[in-house]
Amino acid sequence: MNENIEKGDIVRVDFNNSQMTLTSRAKVLYTPCATGDSWRFQDTERKRIYYVNEGCTITLIEKYTK
Repeated sequence: MNENIEKGDIVRVDFNNSQMTLTSRAKVLYTPCATGDSWRFQDTERKRIYYVNEGCTITLIEKYTK
């Protein structure tokens, strides 16, 4: 099983320095490929899309299965 976080996976996104949770459950839309790139997430409840390019903790909740 691939344990890397990939497009389609469900994750939790936390900012530990500010002790804040951006989203408890989001789908990964894009993973960064180069310096300056952003993670892209879609909150599964509110359907909001987030672009994150600063330090955060991303916790894998569920792997995407085709």
